[in-house]
Amino acid sequence: MSEAKRRILISYFFGDDMIPLGYSCADALRAMGHEVYCFNSQVESRLAGLLLKPANRLMRGLGFRTGEIGAGLPIARVPFKKSMLKKAVAAFRPDWILVIRSHRFVDADLVAELKENFGVRKVIGWRVDGPLDSPGLAEDAAIYDEYFCSHRHGYDPAGTGIRFLPVYGMDFSRYRNLYPATPRDYRHEIAFVAGHNPRRLEYLQGLQDLPMEIHGKWGKARRSHPQLRKRIAGKGIWGDDLLKLYNTSKIVLNITGWDPALYGGLNMRVFDAPATGAFLLTDYSPELEEFYDIGTEIECFREAGELADKLKYYLAHDTVREKVARRGYEKALTLPTVADRMKTVLALGTEGPP
Repeated sequence: MSEAKRRILISYFFGDDMIPLGYSCADALRAMGHEVYCFNSQVESRLAGLLLKPANRLMRGLGFRTGEIGAGLPIARVPFKKSMLKKAVAAFRPDWILVIRSHRFVDADLVAELKENFGVRKVIGWRVDGPLDSPGLAEDAAIYDEYFCSHRHGYDPAGTGIRFLPVYGMDFSRYRNLYPATPRDYRHEIAFVAGHNPRRLEYLQGLQDLPMEIHGKWGKARRSHPQLRKRIAGKGIWGDDLLKLYNTSKIVLNITGWDPALYGGLNMRVFDAPATGAFLLTDYSPELEEFYDIGTEIECFREAGELADKLKYYLAHDTVREKVARRGYEKALTLPTVADRMKTVLALGTEGPP
């Protein structure tokens, strides 16, 4: 059974301005011989966007917190997503469904309906939110046949059946070294790619005198911090543009949305950046030492003062920085891939009833 070729529907964010994890998983599964359908869990009704969203926005602006107006209507977010998923399942007829990230619209009733009415054999969940954004793990896991989590925080594996499966993995088709044997064409000093988060803001406020470019959504923080606003290059960067940015930046800075030294869990940038041959400076987590030799293959910081000092040091010492980046890239070539993660899902998913 482990070698069987399956029809697998992946539910995740799909689009040109989305994290490409879903595409990476789909590509890996197809390379193994499986048929894959990508369902965009961000799908919403246009009518809801014209009517319900403005109404709910107005009510929140007036101070009402009584819930979502029209939540039970077919065009509302949850009913509409359920309907669209069922249509996709009816057309594709998957054997398995892989739900990446927690979806509000996936509940026990929907899972039962997908199995009973459409012949779905397994619905598998993979929670890829950060450890501080993962409430209700045990309750969520109970909905699925198999359940994976990208971090180890906040659950008992024995009591919940939740299995640890990191979200990070190499995908050299999307993150690759454009200068494997030639000098790098540096066009950027420090590149930071991430959206607003209070922890990130705290760190970045002390770096405003450094030559840094910020790519991400910063909303109100952009308006209330004029010095920081000068560093924001755009609301986001994706695909080939992101690949070129990593390849032509002296330093790729990573500040996790939570404190990984306390809660564990790593984001995907700790694999994506070294895969391009870039020098990565990231916040410290003990989990990093499972993959990299810190100070030799990547570099870390533990507090704001150390971050500023290391940025200045590595900008001023090209030879040292490039040696670390080269060793990081060499290590990246040996690390687990997204395909390895999918092999784990397939192997463990096959252990239970079909």
